[in-house]
Amino acid sequence: MPYHTQADWLPPDLADALLDHAIANEARFQPGSIMQSGRLTVDETIRQVSVLEHLGPFQERVTEAALAAKPLLETLFGIPAFTASRVEIELAAHGDGAHFQQHIDTFVVVNKRPNPRILTLVLYLHRRPRRFAGGALRLHALGGAAIRDIAPDHNLLAAFPSFAPHSVQRLTCPGGAFADRRFAVNIWIHR
Repeated sequence: MPYHTQADWLPPDLADALLDHAIANEARFQPGSIMQSGRLTVDETIRQVSVLEHLGPFQERVTEAALAAKPLLETLFGIPAFTASRVEIELAAHGDGAHFQQHIDTFVVVNKRPNPRILTLVLYLHRRPRRFAGGALRLHALGGAAIRDIAPDHNLLAAFPSFAPHSVQRLTCPGGAFADRRFAVNIWIHR
């Protein structure tokens, strides 16, 4: 499965400020949902995470960075160039026990949307030193058993086609403090 990683994706001061923003907005995070049978639902047996739907003052800069990365990702993944109709972003906070079972980010059959997700980008943020263990992004091969784990390093971008099967491995966060969580800015570029 094609994928791309880039260390220090954002300028360091911007990545740190975005992490501070996430921690300062703890009260605004809500349980993460999944799409099942055409409806958004919360099912923590499949996905356990808290999410914030908007990056506030960071929304525009992250959107611009994602769109700037789009041409390279299209080339790397062999995806024909497309016009982005939307950039969808959520900020996820993964605490003790957090995980997300294997899934794809495109919507199929009953969950289909007119402007599908084409590219998935994930930016990892966390305090240093890391105060959690686990939480790797696992990419699964199409039609095979091969896997590739990507460690969630601070300010690392991981990108892949939205149809790629992937999961988030279970995480432990012994102290339990919100600030110690593994944060991920999930970005989807729609056609």
